[in-house]
Amino acid sequence: MSQGQAPKRIGSLSFGLMDPEEYREMSATKVITADTYDDDGFPIDMGLMDPRLGVIDPGLECKTCGKHSGSCNGHFGHIELAAPVIHVGFAKLIRRLLRGTCRECSRLCLTDDEKAEFRDRLDTTRSLGEDLGDVTKAAIRKARKASQCPYCGEKQYDIQHEKPTTYYEVQEVLAAEYSETIAAAMEGRPVEGEDEDVEREPMAPTDLAEETGIDLSRINEILSGEFRPTKSDRQALETALDVDLTEEDMNKLMPSDIRDWFEDIPDEDIEVLGVDSQKSRPEWIILTVLPVPPVTARPSITLDNGQRSEDDLTHKLVDIIRINQRFMENREAGAPQLIIEDLWELLQYHVTTFMDNEISGTPPARHRSGRPLKTLSQRLKGKEGRFRGSLSGKRVNFSARTVISPDPTLSLNEVGVPNRVASEMTQTMNVNERNLDDARRYVANGPEHHPGANYVRRPDGRRLKVTEKNCEELAEKVDPGWEVSRHLIDGDVVIFNRQPSLHRMSIMAHEVVVMPYKTFRLNTVVCPPYNADFDGDEMNMHAL
Repeated sequence: MSQGQAPKRIGSLSFGLMDPEEYREMSATKVITADTYDDDGFPIDMGLMDPRLGVIDPGLECKTCGKHSGSCNGHFGHIELAAPVIHVGFAKLIRRLLRGTCRECSRLCLTDDEKAEFRDRLDTTRSLGEDLGDVTKAAIRKARKASQCPYCGEKQYDIQHEKPTTYYEVQEVLAAEYSETIAAAMEGRPVEGEDEDVEREPMAPTDLAEETGIDLSRINEILSGEFRPTKSDRQALETALDVDLTEEDMNKLMPSDIRDWFEDIPDEDIEVLGVDSQKSRPEWIILTVLPVPPVTARPSITLDNGQRSEDDLTHKLVDIIRINQRFMENREAGAPQLIIEDLWELLQYHVTTFMDNEISGTPPARHRSGRPLKTLSQRLKGKEGRFRGSLSGKRVNFSARTVISPDPTLSLNEVGVPNRVASEMTQTMNVNERNLDDARRYVANGPEHHPGANYVRRPDGRRLKVTEKNCEELAEKVDPGWEVSRHLIDGDVVIFNRQPSLHRMSIMAHEVVVMPYKTFRLNTVVCPPYNADFDGDEMNMHAL
């Protein structure tokens, strides 16, 4: 935090989906070309390395904030997708919403009383601080049982999810062999799929016409296959002949269909599912705008031969832009629907692998060398990811690690620290009248002789490195108000840790005893809480 700025306390964090308009507003530029650099080595405007997205090359200036490399954090861009695509991270949520809402009016298939009941359950769960997932899943299960929409009366069909991002509506359609089935039933024979011993009364066309209310000429046309019966005629024939004239058909739902479906879901129905409609609308799960990460998040490196090597994310974005352009060109040229659907699937594949390149059932996107690309999800998860590798477990200053060895002459609360470690790790000493002589002695010893000092900080905030040449001169200047970074000395308190840190006693405080040689020394009686032994174990020490 910069000096002079009042400290702020974070009140709360809220998570939600981003509106496509918000992507466009936060974007520094629209990216339309897959090229990165021109022949002279400068970034191309509206390309993936546009200077408005941030700069990584020394000497160049960011066109958005005016800062140079190192001080500019980078800025997002955006790609306008030629067609909507599904965000693979929300595949299960999409399936849940499709199964729980009406295919015609998009209302949640629950009565008003049932909605009120689930709202009350959500409020209770929130007040107890428990997970809302169980309540929302129960609401979807209840809604899924409805065979008809309680609001518009439309018949509901089951939704099949073919991983990772394909959805089918399982509809009942007129069977291809409907005329043969009707003829067999009229003759009293068992129809396809029935047991041989099934018996039914033969029925003449005139009797069938009389019972169903369909014209005799129309019955003959249906039997000859010239006319496909309407829905009402089919139901009348099924009732009269006691047969099923339908078969299941998988109707593929395109991302644009799903987006239209979700756009019509009312806000009050979304809130029954525990979603804040102000921060997250379900149609935003279907992407129409793709954010482009800043250049600083995907820097390119220059190889020894002068060629540039691009980051994996940039490679993936190049694929997305190229397919996006091909899609638009083919659609404008009036290409056949089959080609359009193939390109749409390819665009979906590239956006999916840009988000997560380790989805089961989907071949991973690979580098030319055959190595799978590390995309957004792989940067975050796992031992080497951002959370475990860079945040929870990161390398820190003022720490040392070496092999441990036993020394029964040490007290239980002491740790033997090698001379070399004690000279490298420092404690900040605020100089005052009482410790002025000690501070000057440490600085005069310089960085090489223990106990010495490595740095001093003047009252004006300027930090000076202590060297063998300037140590005597600096020692005379040290006065109250200065800060001296002195070496560790006997009696300093440090934190000692052995991994894995399984319980509180895996990290304990010890007093320093500076000793010769290169290993940490500790009393053998202290081994059990650390679960340490001396067969090559290493331990960490942190100076306070």
